[in-house]
Amino acid sequence: MTTCRMFGILGMLVAALAATAQDPPTAPKEKKVPSTFRAYLVVDKRFPAKTPPPVKPQDRDPRDRTDKMHCLVCDNGLSPVVAVFVRADPKGLARDTSGVVKLAKRVEDLIPKYRADKLAGFVIFLKTEGAAKPPVKVGGPDENGKTVELDAEYPDDENRDEYARDINDVATAANTPNIPFGLASVTSKSATLWEIKPEDEVTVIIYNRLRIVDRWVFKADGPNDEEVNKIITATKNMLPAPVGE
Repeated sequence: MTTCRMFGILGMLVAALAATAQDPPTAPKEKKVPSTFRAYLVVDKRFPAKTPPPVKPQDRDPRDRTDKMHCLVCDNGLSPVVAVFVRADPKGLARDTSGVVKLAKRVEDLIPKYRADKLAGFVIFLKTEGAAKPPVKVGGPDENGKTVELDAEYPDDENRDEYARDINDVATAANTPNIPFGLASVTSKSATLWEIKPEDEVTVIIYNRLRIVDRWVFKADGPNDEEVNKIITATKNMLPAPVGE
């Protein structure tokens, strides 16, 4: 058999194998965290002052974002997070039997165990409303007059202080210093991007490295005990086992 003929046969075999080969199945793509989420932080006890009470404003830890606009999604970065978004009235949730309080307590218990993994959690109530704002021009001269529409925020709602007091009551009932409680707009670009629908009274989303792992939607009094257990189990499953277990 000549060399040319041998290479010809090998070429036909390679072509046949290539024709019969199938592409490997592709895994479904993980859904990314869609956007930032600005909120007014009603309670943020993650960084207590090192002075005894009463604490003066100048003595507060500079990382304490209480009474400030802040983005907790940005704050937590690539860390694993249990995010709770609530449209339900906070007045009915300031009790140990409410699902939001129960879940917050259970996540609070997990955070010290997964301190090395920087597990975090937050609760944001979507309540504030306000008049539409005129578009704002952004960018330099090369932006060709680009404008951005701004969402109404905490300062734009006359009932903001009432909402904040009610949310503070929920935070007090939960007693979870590692979990900040915030207040954001009832409708916003962020809420739309996070797919939090107007009828979704309690939405729980867990994510890690800015990839959404799972999400649940509940009525105002949810989640119940069984559903809280499922969320906690799913949260543990997206993390390595804590040291010592």
